[in-house]
Amino acid sequence: MAVQYGLRTKDEASVVTLDTTTVSIRSIKTVTVKGNGAWDQYFNIPEITAGSFVVMATAATGQYASTPDAWWTPGQLHLRRAGTGTWQVLIMSYGGNPPAGVQYGVRTRNNDLVTQIDNQNRVLTVSSSGSFFLGRRAPGDYVKSQNITFPAKVTSQEKPLIFLNSADYMMVSGFYVIGSPGNWTGFHLDYWSGHNNVAAFTVKWMCGDFSRLISASGYGARVKDEVGRVIFSTTENIILLNGPPTSNGFTVRGTPLEFVGWFYSSFQMNWTGSKDDYVLANSLMNDVGYPSGPTPYYESPAGFLSGRRDVLQAFSGADGQSQPSGVNGRTVFAGRPMRPL
Repeated sequence: MAVQYGLRTKDEASVVTLDTTTVSIRSIKTVTVKGNGAWDQYFNIPEITAGSFVVMATAATGQYASTPDAWWTPGQLHLRRAGTGTWQVLIMSYGGNPPAGVQYGVRTRNNDLVTQIDNQNRVLTVSSSGSFFLGRRAPGDYVKSQNITFPAKVTSQEKPLIFLNSADYMMVSGFYVIGSPGNWTGFHLDYWSGHNNVAAFTVKWMCGDFSRLISASGYGARVKDEVGRVIFSTTENIILLNGPPTSNGFTVRGTPLEFVGWFYSSFQMNWTGSKDDYVLANSLMNDVGYPSGPTPYYESPAGFLSGRRDVLQAFSGADGQSQPSGVNGRTVFAGRPMRPL
C-alpha cells in the first residue's frame, strides 16, 4: 500500500468528514478587472499559473448579463467583447508554490491530490441546494424557465457560484443570479429546446459561497486567518473542484444547428465521465441581447447529452446577422459536494 500523507478528521459519530488522501480541496482567489472598451483586452494577473483553473464571471446584475470570451496564459488574461464592464476573475489554486502573503493555512499533498487552504484563498462551501423541473410535461405544456430562491440570502459582494447537474440529459441557457452585492437571493434558468424540443429533466443545483462566515462548532479541524476568522472547517460541506485545467477546453465538435434566421455552432469539452460532477453555470450559460442597433442577440446554451458524461456540450448561437464559429472562449469547471447533499 502506498504511503498516505495528509489530514483526516471524523465527526462525533466517527464518520470521516475529511480525508485529503482521497479528495483534493482547491481554494479560490477572486480578482477584479475593468474593461477599457477595446474588442480584445489583456490583463496582467500574476496569480494565474500554468496549472490554474480560471473562470470569468460578470459583476453586472440584472437579466442575461453576458460574460466575455476568456482565455489565459500564465500571468495574463485575454478577454474578448469585455467592453467597459467590471469582471470577476476566479482563480482556483492548483497546489503550486504559495503566493506572497500566504502565512496562515494548511497544505497537504498525496501523489496528485492537493489541499491548499490559506488566508489568501477561500474554500467554496455549499450554502444551499435543491432541484427543479424543466421541459415538456405534455403536448403544448412546457416549463420553460424557473426562478429559484435561496433559503437564505448570500451576503458576499461577489456572486455565488451555482453548479448544475441532472440524472442524464440537460440543455439549458439564460442563466443569471438574482439580487445585488451583499443580497443575492436566487438565480434564473431557461429550458433550451433547440437541441431536443420534447426533452424533460430535473435540474439538481447547489450554491457555492466562499465568503460567508464558517461555523466554529462541531468536531473536526478548523483553520483561522490572520485576524482570527475561521476560513475552513471540516464541519462544512466543501465543494471539491475539478475539471480540465486548461485555458481553452472547448473545441468545434458535434453537429451544428441551423434554423430560420439562426445558426448555432457546436462545441464540446472533454468532461469527467462521472454523473456525480456538477457543472458551473456562472460563466457557461449566459445569454446577451441587444434591443436596438446592429449588434445581434447571442445565445449560449449548454449541458449534458443523453448517456454521455465524457463531453460537455455547448452551442453558440446568434441571429441572422452573425454565424459564430471558431474557438469557444467560455470557461468552466466541475464540482461535487464532499458529502451527499
